[in-house]
Amino acid sequence: MKPNSFKYSVLTVGVVAAMGITTANAATTSGATSSGAAPINNVATASYTIGSVAQPTVTSNTVTVNVSETANFSLVAINGISATDDKNEDITTTPGNGATFNHTLTNEGNVSDTYTINTTGNNDTTITTATPNYALGTAGTNGITYTIVKADGTAAVASDLSSGQAVSGTLSNGGTIKLPPGFKANLSYTVTTPNTHLGGDISVGTLTATSTFITAATASGKVPTLVNENQNIVRLPTFKIAKTATSNVDLSVTNPQIDYIITVTNLNTAYSAIADNFVIRDVLPLGMTLSGNVTASSATVTSTNKDAEGRQIIDIAVPSLAVGANQVVTFKVNVAKASYTAAGSTATNNVAVYDKFVGNVGALPVTPVADTNYDILDSTVTTNDRTRVPTSADVAGGVGEDTPGVTSFSNRAIVLNNPTTREIAPTSDTAGQVTHTTNIINNGQDAEGTNTNPLTFTIADGGLNTAVAPTTPVTITYTAPGGVSGTPITLTPVSGVYTINSTTLPSGIAPGGIVAINYKVTSTAAAVGSNETTIVTLTPGGNGAPTVAPVTDTTNVKGLNLEKFQALDATCTGTVAAASFSKDAISGAAPDQCIIYRINATNTSSAIQTTTPAAASGFNITSLTVSDLLSNFSAGADLVTGSPASSVTGTGSSITAASTSTTAVSTTASTLVPQGVATLTFKVKIKNAR
Repeated sequence: MKPNSFKYSVLTVGVVAAMGITTANAATTSGATSSGAAPINNVATASYTIGSVAQPTVTSNTVTVNVSETANFSLVAINGISATDDKNEDITTTPGNGATFNHTLTNEGNVSDTYTINTTGNNDTTITTATPNYALGTAGTNGITYTIVKADGTAAVASDLSSGQAVSGTLSNGGTIKLPPGFKANLSYTVTTPNTHLGGDISVGTLTATSTFITAATASGKVPTLVNENQNIVRLPTFKIAKTATSNVDLSVTNPQIDYIITVTNLNTAYSAIADNFVIRDVLPLGMTLSGNVTASSATVTSTNKDAEGRQIIDIAVPSLAVGANQVVTFKVNVAKASYTAAGSTATNNVAVYDKFVGNVGALPVTPVADTNYDILDSTVTTNDRTRVPTSADVAGGVGEDTPGVTSFSNRAIVLNNPTTREIAPTSDTAGQVTHTTNIINNGQDAEGTNTNPLTFTIADGGLNTAVAPTTPVTITYTAPGGVSGTPITLTPVSGVYTINSTTLPSGIAPGGIVAINYKVTSTAAAVGSNETTIVTLTPGGNGAPTVAPVTDTTNVKGLNLEKFQALDATCTGTVAAASFSKDAISGAAPDQCIIYRINATNTSSAIQTTTPAAASGFNITSLTVSDLLSNFSAGADLVTGSPASSVTGTGSSITAASTSTTAVSTTASTLVPQGVATLTFKVKIKNAR
């Protein structure tokens, strides 16, 4: 409440009543109050003698002096936002330290008056200040100090004052000061803020002065007591710590390093204060050492010692940080690979700020002690904090929320192996499709095929043989490091790309685990002896993703190879050396000589493998019929009766005896094993034209 621009003492009682002005404890001035003292009447008398005779006493007229004793005083709070009102508000304090409140008590009346001074922990509702959290303490044992001066501020001397009234001293609560008219007393008292108070906490109390004269007066509407309200607020820095770090470090590089940036901000709050002479401390995680210099503008690196665990300590002394300003610290560390060999290794680098309510933090020991080395501790480990600001400011989502620097380490090594060769028939139905298996082996320390480290792969046709191509379904089978294989999982491609992640494999591929990619190849009227390649390309995702060499699989088209040979049997005796058979033309054959034909039907597929996985796996040919039409040679030769014969090689192969019909010579093999040969032979005799 601001003081009135006029004083009640210059208005008549009637005017005061007409204006509706009322008095209240919150006023800075009491207004004039008269005592109604008795008037001073004076009458003179004279006695005289004429001759020797005494004459009657003569009495003069009466003269009257009407006395007006008027008390009027003011009580002003002088170190608040305004130095001329009834409140000392927004006075800064810190836990465990004092706040001082100053007031001026002035005797503005025409009589000496005695004033009783008290301090309270009350909140005066008629004086507008912030809502308090606590009651302000009273002057207590330290008392209320006073110094009496003249109204113009010049010093008073003892002779100016009533007997027994000292020019200066200390009052306890309820003590009194006697002031002559035109004198004032400068009052001051200090209240210690409890150490438990936090930033933003407000305490309110009052200082009152009560006039003895006005209390005793019988005037109506008198204001014997004036009240000033005193308010303090705990002001402290509110630190916000943000530490950023290289998010992922690949331990496969020669010298893995992390870049760190620490930003400490002194937030602008309703209870902010400049932060002076505090220390930022970073204790590096195990396996990290400082590389190069620490950059901290306007601050000084005071320590790079090590703690009991051998972790390096970086202390930065900051001389001052204004409200709303920030201090930035940057540095780089080297990482010892051996410290982070576990799967999913991470390192969290925390930061702490140490501050004192008053004075310099100074050099910190390895283990700082609360209330000795620091009063305030704000860190990225909230459970350790002693921020002395409201809890809501420092929790997640609060204005002072602190964040550490977190780095994940990867040492990823993935091998794609097991190129396979398969054999397929010229035309394959579903049952005749062949399966290639390509293995993904996790040789690193991190799980692969997760949402963090997803794997994608493609299966591409080599393009050499359009009659042979990969087809669906594609499955994967996971074998854990202990050798236990899971159930095949069918994958569906998106735009030709297959994905392995946490949805596919909830736990991913553990270090040492293997995933087999199984895909099929089909054929349609492919030439026997042709082949096709398919390329499996694996692309790891996530941080530190390695490059993986692709695998090329081969599919060879195998089936029946049919070859016809002939040899000249000049004497028609039927004995011809095997070496005599040829695919070449025979020249100079004569009538009545014989030609022996041999037809070889060979199963060109490789022997059936029993190992797992099979390098190549052949197949049996069934229901094979080998025949030669008589019309092929009947114009120039005649079949020699009884000459057709058949044979077969390969364990498990079976063939029927050669037979002759009216149109052909033939034989049937119910089974022809891989590399088995079914042979049909017969003899013809060249016709004689005579």
